Amino acid sequence: MKVGSSISIALLITFASPVLALSDEPVAIGEIVADPDLYHLKLVTFQGTVRQVKALDPYVQTSGTTCYGAYTFTLEDDTGAIEIDVLGMCGKPMIKVPDVIEGDRVIVQAQILAPRHSTPHSGSETSPPFGRDPQSLQVVAGRISRSVP
Repeated sequence: MKVGSSISIALLITFASPVLALSDEPVAIGEIVADPDLYHLKLVTFQGTVRQVKALDPYVQTSGTTCYGAYTFTLEDDTGAIEIDVLGMCGKPMIKVPDVIEGDRVIVQAQILAPRHSTPHSGSETSPPFGRDPQSLQVVAGRISRSVP
């Protein structure tokens, strides 16, 4: 599965940019799903339970670099569920299992890519991240940590 390097660049810019908001307080998943446009290209914090972890095959960036250890999972809270993408480690071949397992309670800081917006990877000749429709809501994890129940 191919994932363009443009999403990695977008994340780098986003994480380095002081202009974008980073919420330390968890946002309800239902809020994001109800109006993702309000959160487009922002970093938000979620808290919930991990479901449906799926490890992905290595992918090749447009630069030719292969990335390993990417995976997706569904995060659910009392207000809804959302699919989270976790980018792989690029460059050195390795076996990397997902950092989460079914049932884990986690805190996730992630970037929101709202549907119907021109995202950093739209218009490129690469596949959208994780093979998803580029016009669907995308949530890309930056940091994942265990939460206390």
